[in-house]
Amino acid sequence: MPRDEATPALLQLRDALLETGSWPDQAQLRPEIALSWRRCLFNGVRPDKLADKQAPKVNPDGPLFRAAAGVVVKRSEQLSGTSTGLIVADRAGVVIHRWTDDSRLATQLDASRSEWGWSLDEGVAGTNGVGTVLEDPRPIIIRGAEHFTDAFRAFTCVGVPIRHPITRQVQGVLNLTCRYEDTNNLMLPMALEVAHDIERRLYLGSSRKQRLLLEQFLSTEKRNDRPLIALNDQLVITNPAAARVLDEVDQETLWEHAAHAIGNRQSRITELPLRSGATLTVRCTPVEDGTSVIGAIIDVQPQVTPQRRSPRRVASAYSIEGFVGQSAAWRETCDQAWRFRESGLPMLVTGEPGVGKLTLVNALFPEHRGEGRLVVLDAALQPVEGIVNWVTTFREAVRHPDNVVVIRHLEALDDTAAQAVCSVIDTAGPVGARLAATLSKREGASPASSSLQDRFSVATITVPPLRDRLDDLPDLLAELTRKHSGEAALSRWRTDAVQTLSRLDWPANVRELDNLVRRVLSSRRGSDISAEDLPEDVRRQATRRRLSHLERIECEAILTAVQRARGNKSEAAALLGISRATLYRKLRSFGVELRSSTF
Repeated sequence: MPRDEATPALLQLRDALLETGSWPDQAQLRPEIALSWRRCLFNGVRPDKLADKQAPKVNPDGPLFRAAAGVVVKRSEQLSGTSTGLIVADRAGVVIHRWTDDSRLATQLDASRSEWGWSLDEGVAGTNGVGTVLEDPRPIIIRGAEHFTDAFRAFTCVGVPIRHPITRQVQGVLNLTCRYEDTNNLMLPMALEVAHDIERRLYLGSSRKQRLLLEQFLSTEKRNDRPLIALNDQLVITNPAAARVLDEVDQETLWEHAAHAIGNRQSRITELPLRSGATLTVRCTPVEDGTSVIGAIIDVQPQVTPQRRSPRRVASAYSIEGFVGQSAAWRETCDQAWRFRESGLPMLVTGEPGVGKLTLVNALFPEHRGEGRLVVLDAALQPVEGIVNWVTTFREAVRHPDNVVVIRHLEALDDTAAQAVCSVIDTAGPVGARLAATLSKREGASPASSSLQDRFSVATITVPPLRDRLDDLPDLLAELTRKHSGEAALSRWRTDAVQTLSRLDWPANVRELDNLVRRVLSSRRGSDISAEDLPEDVRRQATRRRLSHLERIECEAILTAVQRARGNKSEAAALLGISRATLYRKLRSFGVELRSSTF
């Protein structure tokens, strides 16, 4: 039985701490309890009052809920008659299971809000066997007055983190609770055993994909003592040597890099950019299940080299000056465009709006452009200029065999103009100018428009959307920066900025990127551009993961509060009615990074 004489001294220490904010005597507190009390003080936890925080709902289909359900039933038979309570909470500290057959203990647990659906986060409930374990994920025993809040002073709590057996990430907490006077030394071994049972069920409930990825990781680790990471878009597994890599690169960016590297389903050595500006040489190897790629193994080489230049461009067999990139999609487009350019055939350049169709045509015929023999006619202007004038201009341009005549926005021509252009082309025959056109949409074309498209589509080039060539972002950013900088010193886009931009959808493609570059350069000319220099609305869109509708609303509310507080996180938390630690945790979960130096 614990010594009751310790309680008055602990309460006196806590009261002195609350009054002065300092520690008159820490000798009476264990280090882990002292750290928890510091956090409670920092988060403004009141020892005499519990904050109201109930989860909107608990997901009964979640992996932890399902894994713990059978274990709770099984262990409740063993704990029956022991005046013990068993609690399982998720990674947010919300109670998802609770059992006790002691009515008196149940009443006390209810009074402390240690019940289904309520949060035991340390920033809400103070030092306790759930929230404190989430802050410092290791087993802990908290006795009586070691709890920061009065509501838990009657208990002894034993908390053990529940880790996913594959990823080793904390999924929740197993907590055994009894009245302070019933404390015994068997609680910790029992709690460890119950937590292990839940972890075993989590493994059995894991998908085939997760288990195969773990097996491949363990097999590779036996043959390799270097930093090693196995991951896909849902999980990541590492050995201790790889911990530094995950500090420098978040999981989603790491998977994006690996997925691009193994696009051809072969092992590939590549360079991985880090937030610090350095690079790591890594080998990316696909992990397959039959015909499907289910993940990748990243074998990190030991040396780290400074990144002193912009990313190296992978040359195409036929690189096109002015149409920049390094991705496989870019190389394929360049090779195809150059072959068609040499063929002399009419060309139709297709793709979504803003992908750079006209840019590609201009880049294919630089000598014609320089001599004024590249004639671009915009079909979208035909209604303004009139059919007669527009078609006459086209006919005159086509008569000169040295010209390259480009119809931009081919789909914008009305049927009458399309028929007239067909007649001009048929009349000119093979002795006329070289013809090309750009087209943004094929579907819904009238017979006249389709007939005109057929005359150009002898050689068709499709320019991929930006979302399919995100590897080209560094080259595109450098090219657009040169374009808009004039004689000013060039800005350099840092790795974290490029990684942030790679998470956007870019519905307007390169045109949208061009607008962003101009927007950023208006205030950052001649200096390095990091993710922090991107417009706030861009950073809001580029979260680490896709957010649900409710999460987006919450994220917007937090960022708005931070903005109103001019970056002061404590003030922002007060505006929102949450603790500063909760604000930090939510920002991390949403994938939002704000500069700590300004808060």
